[in-house]
Amino acid sequence: MDVFRLLLSMARPKWPWLLLGLACSVITVLANMALLGLAAWFLASMALAGASGVLFNYFLPAGAIRSLAIVRSVGRYFERLVSHDATLRLLADLRVRFFERLVPLVPAGLGSEDGQGGMAGGGSTMANPVSRHAIAQNDQGGRGGMHSADLFSRLRADIDLLDNFYLRFLLPAGTAICVAMVAFVFFSVFNPVLALGVAGLWLLAGAILPAYCLKRGASDGAQQVQTATRLRCLVVDGLRGMEELLVYDAGLRHREMIHRESAGLIRLQIRTARLESMAQGMVGLAAGLAMWLVLVLGIPLVAGGDWSPAILPMLAVLALVSFEALQPLPGAWRMWGQIRMAAGRILEITEARPMVAEPGLPLELPSGGDLVIRDLWFGYPGDSTGRAEPTLRGLDLELPHGGRVGIVGPAGSGKTTLQQILLRFWGYQQGSIQLAGRELRSCSGDEIRARMAVVSQHVFLFNSSIAENLRLGNPEATPAQLREALKVARLETFVASLPQGLDTLVGQFGAKLSGGQARRLSVARALLKDAPILILDEPSEGLDAQTEAQLWRELRPVMAGRSVLLITHRPAGLEYMDRVYRLEQGRLQLVGRAHMA
Repeated sequence: MDVFRLLLSMARPKWPWLLLGLACSVITVLANMALLGLAAWFLASMALAGASGVLFNYFLPAGAIRSLAIVRSVGRYFERLVSHDATLRLLADLRVRFFERLVPLVPAGLGSEDGQGGMAGGGSTMANPVSRHAIAQNDQGGRGGMHSADLFSRLRADIDLLDNFYLRFLLPAGTAICVAMVAFVFFSVFNPVLALGVAGLWLLAGAILPAYCLKRGASDGAQQVQTATRLRCLVVDGLRGMEELLVYDAGLRHREMIHRESAGLIRLQIRTARLESMAQGMVGLAAGLAMWLVLVLGIPLVAGGDWSPAILPMLAVLALVSFEALQPLPGAWRMWGQIRMAAGRILEITEARPMVAEPGLPLELPSGGDLVIRDLWFGYPGDSTGRAEPTLRGLDLELPHGGRVGIVGPAGSGKTTLQQILLRFWGYQQGSIQLAGRELRSCSGDEIRARMAVVSQHVFLFNSSIAENLRLGNPEATPAQLREALKVARLETFVASLPQGLDTLVGQFGAKLSGGQARRLSVARALLKDAPILILDEPSEGLDAQTEAQLWRELRPVMAGRSVLLITHRPAGLEYMDRVYRLEQGRLQLVGRAHMA
């Protein structure tokens, strides 16, 4: 029920539209019932009038039938329009909320770095694309070992499932209750016993049968969501790791795993379809019994003169068509297992607490200023015993405003960890980090990340145009500014040679670009961001020696006036740094001083 209440609370901003959709649905069903009931009464009355030779005014009921037909059609149209529009807008808002809640969790909450729990995130110049990259690239997360395919499944498939809650669960249930109340009052006017009998069949079809479907289908529905997620993860792993599977001759085993999950999903779907068919058949049976109940109780009343002969077919048809409102309920309750599981998986993200808490009253950062690190200690969360070796040990570092510092070290030494701490993706346990005289813990993470432009070792590009990927660094950038950034990144000639130029699509994860081109595009994106601190994390990785040397020459004027932190394991670019440190086993040592030529 907690999930149920949370789903209702999520819909609060769209309640007026959802209630309007409910009203349209109730009016449509009642109009359909009135149309068919009136038509049955009209035909019976016409037949009786013809047999007895009595005059009968057929204009009024004929006009009412046409009016009800119009109301039914218009009501159905607006019910679909309003309820679907409100639901789709609600799901769109939920996706935005999901992503906004997901961003602070990445990479600290979901990523991994060399198995330690931190993701080497980046590939962008903004906080959000940094996190997007971690989502897209990470396959084993720290929060429950969350898989990237699982995250995307929650973002798309699980949220899509929630439209069943609003469109096929709440709306039919509300419609059925309102229609049953109106129909019960109508039947009671003619015969209370008949009204109670039909209500008992409504209770059977609209409450007891759905409860049975809930009991039988909840477990299968939850398993369907889990099995579909595992299947997506296996398929993604197979596509991304195809080369490794072929090299180690593991393709057949992986394919068997996919077939096993697929067969399991099909079995669950078959059981669900059988339950659905049984439920629909039972609703149809209840509708038929309701009609026969009217005939059995009504024929004696007609014979005794208590009812007009034309009333009997009208009530029989009304009893039959009243089950239109109850028809979706067993299927809706059958899907509750899927809805609850999907909602729980979404809430696991939206209700999660980020690893780095924002300050209650964040301090405003002054412009400019030095970056000073004193006695910084950091360790990733430990294993089940709670023990973990510190990754950074008593780190001291000064990056003056406009200064340039290079940090070298082997893979896994903590270079990227330091970058993520500076971006406030991880919180440090001991020590102090001050930017412009303000402790990082006392400042907003968004404001800190706005002061830093990052060129990460992991490049993430959206499946969009070159211009749109560049504008992630500066949404207001003009075409001239885009071309200038591409020129500095040594990519202007290549983009100019493309038939569509800046409008060229880069493909999924930049598939249409080479590794070096993607990295230079990431550099250009970072240059577009007007940030006083430039963090370069292996900016020339994947470039040939000549292009690498040209890139660094072009970066010289760009670095002027900015504080630059270069993280690398290559010698290229270190000659442009004022100081060079070596990070090894969590400790930082000064290894040299240099000056730009």
